[in-house]
Amino acid sequence: MWKGQSAMEWSIRLETPANYRAAEAVTREAFWNVYKPGCDEHYYLHLLRYSPAFLPELTFLCEADGVPAGHIACSSSRIDLNTGGRMDTITFGPLSVLPAYQKLGMGRRLVCHALRSAAALGHKAVIILGDPRHYGRYGFFCGERWSIALEDGRYLPGLQALELTPGALENAAGRFREGFVFQPSEGDLARFDAQFPVKEKAITVSQTEFQVMCGLAHEVIPNGFMQYL
Repeated sequence: MWKGQSAMEWSIRLETPANYRAAEAVTREAFWNVYKPGCDEHYYLHLLRYSPAFLPELTFLCEADGVPAGHIACSSSRIDLNTGGRMDTITFGPLSVLPAYQKLGMGRRLVCHALRSAAALGHKAVIILGDPRHYGRYGFFCGERWSIALEDGRYLPGLQALELTPGALENAAGRFREGFVFQPSEGDLARFDAQFPVKEKAITVSQTEFQVMCGLAHEVIPNGFMQYL
């Protein structure tokens, strides 16, 4: 337990089934209108727990004065290697902090706690889809550094990779595949979201920024300049 930048006390512990709905509520509040009008990250979290990819031993709840205020979920993933075979990795997300507690260091604490716990459990590398402007501070690099691409073979700045063991990604060139594939119908999402208090959907600047980042996926052609003679 420690004190945050305010006088409140924060603590991080493993999530339990009794916390599931509270964690989903925190996630909904954290992501509402950030990447799209409304959000679906709370439904992602709900379904993830029923997937074999879910890692409950690396899913944590942060409480502020005993009240759920932050959450991070981890799941298994892999790289399908260009040389054949696969490399097991882990992924985290959603990472959620209630708006009232954002910019106080809670998200940083959750990420660092999850990464250190993953390393202690013997995991070698982490691959995420996130904003490189944020995750670079934890030591993440664009996957292109190790020739790690999206499933379709393109590179994306938001595909971020981190070695928990030095050198773990030296021979990891390949395509990243998430362990849990999230493809909900709009009807299922609406029915799940109806279990929570009504919130107004809106278009925000952050949604535009997100679309720009998603549009930066690109192909790399080795020695491509030789094709333009």
